[in-house]
Amino acid sequence: MSRTTKSKDDREAALWADARRDKAWSPQQQAALEQWLQGRPDRADLLRRHDALIEDAAVIWATQRAARARPGQSRLRLWPQGAFVGAGLAAGVGVMVLIGGVLAPRGDLITGKPGASQPIALADGSAIRLNGRSQVRVDLGAQERLLRLEGEGFFEVAPDKSRPFSVEVDGVRVTAVGTRFNVDQRQTPDGKAVEVVVFEGVVKVRSARGMTMMVQAGQRATVSGGVVERTSLIRPEAETDVPSWAKGWLEFNEASMASVVEDLERATGVKVRLVGAPVERALISGRFSADQPENALAAMVRLHGFKLTRQGADQFEISEG
Repeated sequence: MSRTTKSKDDREAALWADARRDKAWSPQQQAALEQWLQGRPDRADLLRRHDALIEDAAVIWATQRAARARPGQSRLRLWPQGAFVGAGLAAGVGVMVLIGGVLAPRGDLITGKPGASQPIALADGSAIRLNGRSQVRVDLGAQERLLRLEGEGFFEVAPDKSRPFSVEVDGVRVTAVGTRFNVDQRQTPDGKAVEVVVFEGVVKVRSARGMTMMVQAGQRATVSGGVVERTSLIRPEAETDVPSWAKGWLEFNEASMASVVEDLERATGVKVRLVGAPVERALISGRFSADQPENALAAMVRLHGFKLTRQGADQFEISEG
């Protein structure tokens, strides 16, 4: 995706591509789509890309197989049909950040579950979302708000200059006053790394070695071996409401298959065994829906000519074809 592509347009293109596959697609929806595309060749190109991904034969095969295996289940829709009619296409985006959830008392241990996460409201007015296989211990003290994280979480911080809000993971501390940011703990070939993506405002990232760096909206900081590196995002996350994983989407840009599988397992609860170094190192780019993990796996193995084998309920193996 080019640097000039807006994440909002990309997201809406994916929604349009999905919506017009529905048998209930109406002339009113078609007119609204044409209005959205009018004079925007960049949007038309985005729509073609998402159509191509949906039309992938492997995805269709996996969808049909899943439908036969689970006749009583329907695909989870993350967006209401009404969002595609008229000019208010994006009106429903971003309204679920502080809706629902449970109040987390001081010192609570909160554990994330696979699937599109629900927000959890903290007693100070902040909110968090946890990815699967993740947990955070909350301590809302009189002088400081400290959360100790394992895994991945998205944090929306209620402003309170008298009580800094910090997230600690693997000796890395991320501190903000009032902002939105995502923190991810992951395993890499070089060891553990912590990734911080800022959606709004500015955060201070400090490594276990004491290296400190300010990171602002639209930037990512990666901490590995005590060193903090900062980069600008290709598609600024500041233009979105919550991370893709929190809405049931997985997005990758030349990520290794091993890293992709780690994210898929965390988000969905499936188990995937990779056989051989070429499979583990294969690079994956694309956007996949997490509500049907077999679809995503089928599309990925098709790209590289690998073989996907079901080993049991929600258990798969990927090997060279």
